[in-house]
Amino acid sequence: MPHARTTYPRIPHSALYAAQLLADATRREADTRTGRVMCHIIAAGVRDILTDNDHDPGAPFDAVLAELISYPSGFVQLSGAYWTAAGERGELDPHALFELNEWAGYLDEANEHVWRPLCELINDQDGRAVYRFDLVRAARGPLDVLELPADLARIKAAWDRLSSALPRPWHTRETLHNADGGAYAPEDEAEYVSVEIVAANGMRVAELGAAMGPDDVEDQHERRSVLTGIRADANLIATAPQDLAYLLSQLAQAEDRLARTQP
Repeated sequence: MPHARTTYPRIPHSALYAAQLLADATRREADTRTGRVMCHIIAAGVRDILTDNDHDPGAPFDAVLAELISYPSGFVQLSGAYWTAAGERGELDPHALFELNEWAGYLDEANEHVWRPLCELINDQDGRAVYRFDLVRAARGPLDVLELPADLARIKAAWDRLSSALPRPWHTRETLHNADGGAYAPEDEAEYVSVEIVAANGMRVAELGAAMGPDDVEDQHERRSVLTGIRADANLIATAPQDLAYLLSQLAQAEDRLARTQP
């Protein structure tokens, strides 16, 4: 039977393919990062168990390998066994091992390209593979670290630079467009809405837009829903700097109270 209208727009196959490639690459990168982090956490966890969480980087311990088991389901866990450089076998404290295995459980088939090269297969029977996991190589492997600001002063400096360029208060400026692109159409006839977020000095911070033509919205109820949504989004952006300033002030007060309570 013939259809009077389309229910949603067609996305070209080339765009879908490109989006799929990007998603695959992003997922692979995320899996790699997860694998790297978990390898470091396992190496650090074994070290902490054996040194009783000694924060001294030079605290002695002798583990170089740990026993890792991969089950048929894909679940990965440490058995608790480890080996020293001299080849002596030891056992980790089972209570501490339980917590460490919560992290080891993040190792799986998706990130095995990271952790499997660090393993030596001991035996593989009925899909249950037992490995010697190289703790030394794991601890020395690459690790992607996000550098966070060292203190609130650096956050405040960044905030001050933003405030000077885009002074508060920020406000929104809405324009409703007709079918020909002209501005100031009646709300119930507008086919496009644009909302600018503007700083006190007139500088435009951002702009949001949404189509509301006959091919985009089904009725006036959907039109009002689009308008409500984009206005809320714009208002959130406009008020966010003030909310951030309040949050920074609360953090500064908390830091001050903490400093005064410490001996």
